[in-house]
Amino acid sequence: MNAGKRFRPSRALALLAMCGLMLSAALARAASQQIYDPQAEARRDIAAAIAQASKTGRNIVLIFGANW
Repeated sequence: MNAGKRFRPSRALALLAMCGLMLSAALARAASQQIYDPQAEARRDIAAAIAQASKTGRNIVLIFGANW
């Protein structure tokens, strides 16, 4: 068996720890960004969508979320 090709648990653990740190940093950064506009007027936007849909004879799909 070639000594350079052996499985090294310490390197595998270090790689796993590095991936975990990178993932946690990415999640923390994503959690700090606001996806939805906090100044948005939801009721006004929904009423406008309903008015436009009724004029054009189309349906609307309402998808909503929040910056929790």
